[in-house]
Amino acid sequence: MTLLSQGVRVVNQIPEQVKLVGDGLAVIGWVSVLAGVLTQVFGLLAAILSCVWGAVRLYETKTVQNWLVRRKHK
Repeated sequence: MTLLSQGVRVVNQIPEQVKLVGDGLAVIGWVSVLAGVLTQVFGLLAAILSCVWGAVRLYETKTVQNWLVRRKHK
């Protein structure tokens, strides 16, 4: 009897309810990993968008606009 066939026999002896609980725990694990990855990605995206928004707001100020007008006239 090979190791694989022994493993199949052991898995076949496990009740379906136990397998379902194991599957549920695996799904919860995958969802938590996915949520962690997405949280980090969304955090980075929010930081980048915040920097872009700050740069746009700074560009719109009267001081920067005056600098740009003066620079054009030189």
